[in-house]
Amino acid sequence: MTGTPENHETEKPNAGRCIICDHRFEGEACRHTCSQCHYDMCDRCSFTCMCGRVVCADCVETCRECGRDMCPNCTWQCQQCDNVLCEDDVRYCEHCDNVFCTDCLKTCDDCEYRYCDECLGNHGCDTCEPDYKNPYEGNPRVREPFTFGLEIEIDGPHDRNMIKQHPLIAGWCSDGSLHLDGSMEYQTEPMTMRQLPQIVRLVAAIRPDSRNDNAGGHMHVSRTSRQCASRWFWALDALTSQQAVALNMRHTTNDRWCRLEHGHYTGKDTAINDTHYRTIEFRTFGPWWRETADKLKPAVTYMHTMWRFFQHYPLGTLQVETIQTMSRATARTAIDTDNPVRTARLARMTELGMEAPACA
Repeated sequence: MTGTPENHETEKPNAGRCIICDHRFEGEACRHTCSQCHYDMCDRCSFTCMCGRVVCADCVETCRECGRDMCPNCTWQCQQCDNVLCEDDVRYCEHCDNVFCTDCLKTCDDCEYRYCDECLGNHGCDTCEPDYKNPYEGNPRVREPFTFGLEIEIDGPHDRNMIKQHPLIAGWCSDGSLHLDGSMEYQTEPMTMRQLPQIVRLVAAIRPDSRNDNAGGHMHVSRTSRQCASRWFWALDALTSQQAVALNMRHTTNDRWCRLEHGHYTGKDTAINDTHYRTIEFRTFGPWWRETADKLKPAVTYMHTMWRFFQHYPLGTLQVETIQTMSRATARTAIDTDNPVRTARLARMTELGMEAPACA
């Protein structure tokens, strides 16, 4: 606290009297000058801080934790509630290292360190193991349905509560590839095409305080006996760079973590990860956030159409050329969703029987 106490006059009064009690000084030995407001006071109205500074009663501060009096120079202030603290009662957030009082820090149940409200949701122990729900559970008539799921990485501070509370979010955790404070990865529930508008709205609302450059947006699609990594390799390989960018895919432009290589379908640096039991993972996708939300519907539409196309044909009954022709046509239609003629033509291609020699 600095400045003139509220009950002090704007002009310095008679120097022979105490500014607090108005008693006349009985000699210079009884006169003291406040180091904060610089007014004179008597012995009874002065306070000597542990640091040696003398202040008047109006300038004394009191620690809200222990009740100790001190001068303003020796005070600390809680960053959340603004309570005045002495040095002995200062507490620090384990993550941001800012000053807080005891009541404004929370203890993590996992690591037992103390964090402020903002950092508690950011540190590495903030995890929620996903418990995925089958959207077709209880419907025996549906066999081998198409579902898709997203891994939404966000590199930097963002509205975590908005995402965590969304009904399509199944879990979250920290990610070692994301280096900015506040970064997080979220996993969605398995979704159907009916839920596509809902997830697009969520993605459009993601607004991190960064460029989100290090993040990715992996997509999983349901695995069946007719969905295999090699078929998907030829489909992605057929896309032009322009089509891939329009679908938020990176394997044609920036493939450091998503190389599209025939026969290479394992690990964290491949475009197609074939190591999951129930899904095939596509790591080619860039981050899903407000700047890519308009690409999510075309991307899922492309994946859904190609998935349905593969479902029509047992393994070994499709030529590579056929897959690649279908892939390029599907991408054009998915990107240009308002073209009814192209959509109808693609639907006919999907149902078309293939009699050519088998390659995939």
